[in-house]
Formats: sequence, structure tokens, C-alpha cells
Amino acid sequence: MSVTISFPFASGSGIRLLLAAAISCFAAAPGYSQDAVAAARDLATHGHRAEALAALDQRLEERPTDSDARVLRGVILSWEGRYDEARQDLQTVLAKSPDHGDALPALIHVEMWSDHPERAEQLAREALRRHPDDPDLLLAQARALRAMKKNREALATAKYLLRFDPGNRTAIDLASGLADSMRAWTASIDHSSEWFSDGRTPWQESQVQLSRQTAAGSVITRFSRADRFGSTSQQVEIDAYPHFRQGTYGYINLGYSPDAELYPHYRIGADLNQSLGHGIEASGGFRQLHFSGNVRIYTAAVTKYFGDWMFTGRTFLTPDITGTSESVQIQVRRYLANGTDYWGLRYGHGSSPTEVSDVTDIAILNSSSFSTQFYHTLSRYLICQINLGYSREDRVGISGLRHYLADASLFYRF
Repeated sequence: MSVTISFPFASGSGIRLLLAAAISCFAAAPGYSQDAVAAARDLATHGHRAEALAALDQRLEERPTDSDARVLRGVILSWEGRYDEARQDLQTVLAKSPDHGDALPALIHVEMWSDHPERAEQLAREALRRHPDDPDLLLAQARALRAMKKNREALATAKYLLRFDPGNRTAIDLASGLADSMRAWTASIDHSSEWFSDGRTPWQESQVQLSRQTAAGSVITRFSRADRFGSTSQQVEIDAYPHFRQGTYGYINLGYSPDAELYPHYRIGADLNQSLGHGIEASGGFRQLHFSGNVRIYTAAVTKYFGDWMFTGRTFLTPDITGTSESVQIQVRRYLANGTDYWGLRYGHGSSPTEVSDVTDIAILNSSSFSTQFYHTLSRYLICQINLGYSREDRVGISGLRHYLADASLFYRF
């Protein structure tokens, strides 16, 4: 039996209403479950999720045991970010059919998207007891383990999958990326040059850095040397990024300059970063730099990840005897195919449009700055980063100074 529905002279919104009504008719008619679900799926995939959910609600009110309708409802709810409701629908189906071919992967996705990879891994692990060689389940488990920072277990799972499915391109890429991520050490060298419109001698700065990935987070040691105004200054720093729990990590910075010619005699800083779900992360912290006196800066930021894009807004607040100066920074980053390479743009305005690092930065009264960054993997061992910038600055004793920056870094992973 076939059913043909014609909507002559109907507008786009009219078609949606009529289609939703038709789905309701399907939902109430015996034998038309698949037609109702297929029509709801068509609505949802064409951007009309509210209408699809309304039709599925009616279908489930008439037939609460319709697993196809309940799974589709859970999937659409997960697309809408309504993870708790989606989880309830999918768990209802899995309670009766633990290996449901659509409900199980959908629930694993819900747990991953809602920042609960440990739940996704448990679902995959329990299903693998019943189906030990299922490639989709193994891939899901490997991805969840990677999100849990259990890279060794994730790599072992991906390699096991490749033993009987050696042509699985996704598993190959995952295993390769995991192997690269497990290179615990990175050494780098960086050099920057800065030029100014008033003809002063260009500034130079060089850095060497060694970082180590640990189970508690990464630790970085850095040595910097700056040449400015005929003076040379050195500084040594330690950065740490400790992980406290899933979705929560910190940043700690300690620095010391024995000569304190350009760099602060000492510097300390700390941030606390918290994932808020839905691709949003918030952070707050402070920096304290000691020159002839202390300079304290408070900072807060919000980051939103949207697909391959990252958007960050950050503010710097610097109190002193004349009041509190405010600066803002906006950054946009586009990640490329491998998930680590990126290009980005950054705009800053105020007295601290970028991170304060030396005595020349605290001489800025006001600035508007623009920069572009490019981070590219050259090989499994080498990575390069390039940063080009321009700013227009009002400094102590000079206004409208144009400032140009070129910075290049080379990283070696081992």
C-alpha cells in the first residue's frame, strides 16, 4: 500500500505544518510506524527539529513501546544539546534491548558530547563483552579512552582493532595520532624581532624551552634572553598545567630574572580553568610581576568551541594608584584536518592587550593590536609556529607609535 500526499500552492511554513499533521496521522494509524519515523527524520535533518519532536511525542503517546520513534527522539534531543532527556530515551530502549544497533551508539555519542567519556567507555566496554570484535565498539572505546587521557589504553584498543581490520582508515589515523601524543618530551627554540615607526633599534628576544607531558599535566621550563635599548636581560620560568579532575585544570607560572634589567625580578601567575559543557570553558586568575614595585593583573576568559572553531574573549584588569585599567582581547582559531594544526587571528585593545612579560609592556598606556598565528605539523617530530603582529600604541613620552612583530618557533617532539 502506498500513500501520496499533495500540497498544492502551500508555502514553506504551510508545508511543514501539513507534514507534521501527516506524521500525526501516521503515528495514530496501525502499521505506519516506519512512515512516521521516516517523515520525522526528514523534518529533523532539514532543520525542523521542533516539528519532528512534536510528531514523535504524539507517536510515543499513542505507542510508547515504539523503539524506533524513541531512539530518533533521543538522537534529535542530543542534537539540541538536551542531553539528560536524550539519555533517558536511549536508556529506556537499551533496558529492553542492550545491543540495539541505533540506541547504543547514540547513547555513547551523548556521553561524549556531554563531557562524560568515562560513561561512554563503560557502555562500549560492557557491549564488547558480548561482541568482543565489533569494530565500531572498539573505535568508540578508543575515542573515549583518549578523551579520558588514557592514551596508552586507547592506543592498545586501536591496535587491537587494526589486527583484524587493517584497512580501517579511522583507526589508523587514531592510532597514529595517539602514538604522536605519547611523545612525552618537546624541545623548542623561538626568536622574535620587533620594529617601530620612530626608527629605534629593533628589539630581539630568543627563547629555548623544554616541556614534559606527565599524568598530572604538562610541565615546561623556559629560558629567555632579550636585547632592547642596548641592554640585555635573562629570565628563567617554569609553567605547569595540572589536571585536578575531568574538565578542571590549572595554570601556574613562576619566573625569575637575576639581573632584572628588562624582565621582572620575579613573576608569579595562576589560572583555574573549568569546562562548563556544550563546548564552553571559563577561566580566571592573576599575574604578579615585581619590577621596582609590584604590578598585579587579574584576568578572566571565556572560550567556546564550535566544530573546528575556537572563540575566546579575555579581559585584563590592572589596578594602580590612579584606578584600574581595563584591556580586552578577542581570539579566533580555526583548527585544520588533523585537529592540532590551526590558523588564528587576535585583536587586543587597552593598556595590556597581550600578556605582560617585561618592563617595556608596562610602559604602554593604550594600544590596539592585531596578530595572526599559524601552527603547522611538519612531520611526526617537527612542528613550526609563526606569529605576525601589528599594533598602534600610546607609550610614555610618545603617541601613535606603530609596532611590528615577527616571531617564529620550531618544536621537536621525542
